[in-house]
Amino acid sequence: MKFTDMDMLQDYEKDARMAVIAYNLIKTEIVDSDLRKLVGDIGIAASKSQEKFADLIIRKGDRP
Repeated sequence: MKFTDMDMLQDYEKDARMAVIAYNLIKTEIVDSDLRKLVGDIGIAASKSQEKFADLIIRKGDRP
C-alpha cells in the first residue's frame, strides 16, 4: 500500500480534529482553574493546527 501526501494531510487533519474534541471534553471535567486554562489553551492550539491543515487540503482541491 502506497500513501500519498494527501493521505498524510488527511490523516493529520483528522487527528488534530479529534484532539480538539478530546481537549475540550477533558476541559469540562477539570475543576482546577489553572489546569483548566492550560488544557483550554492546548485545545485552541490544536484547533488552529486543524484549521491550517483543513485549509491546505481544500486548496489542493480535496475535502477534509
